[in-house]
Amino acid sequence: MTKAKPATGLLMLGMTAALAVGGLLVPAPALAQDLDADAIVKSLSVAKKPRTRSLGKQDPAGPAYSQEDKNLIRSIPTRGLKVSMKQQVGELIDTYKPPRLDIEIQFDFNSDTVRSESVPDLNALGTALLHPSLADARIILNGHTDAKGTSDYNLDLSERRAVAVRDYLISHFPIDHRLIAIGFGEERLKNTHDPEAGENRRVEVVNMGG
Repeated sequence: MTKAKPATGLLMLGMTAALAVGGLLVPAPALAQDLDADAIVKSLSVAKKPRTRSLGKQDPAGPAYSQEDKNLIRSIPTRGLKVSMKQQVGELIDTYKPPRLDIEIQFDFNSDTVRSESVPDLNALGTALLHPSLADARIILNGHTDAKGTSDYNLDLSERRAVAVRDYLISHFPIDHRLIAIGFGEERLKNTHDPEAGENRRVEVVNMGG
């Protein structure tokens, strides 16, 4: 069931899945509906390589981080990142393309207060992040806006909303040390051809691995 998109006041998250306006699940290129924990787990889990006769087992086919980048991922603070660190995180996501999903969470207008209709989606996300396949992963919650308003305002709002999502999750699920909240504002538009498009307002959930 597709939910109507309010004119303003939305933020989305990123991992190769996303919460879209009013709670739609958007697996990277495609748009899925009816957000639930199982769908989130599937979107954020690292794909497995097919079995081979020589090895006789499955190996992760996910990002093959260099040791330097593994150390960087482990060092990312859970909030309040400096500009240089944000740039490094963006480069890691662009380079390695880890599993991610865009989730659209509804907020009060010009506010970081999560609206009640988005609570079930956050509960589904929190439940998914406790799944064994995601239990050790560092998860980044990237807040994004469209290009309406000033860049400074959008950056601040996206940061506050990403933190609000993180705060809700850690207050209801035992995952605080793994969740990283980052605000990118309008810096990483999903639709660069239409900077004011609603799809740019998102929280991107990204699985950076263990």
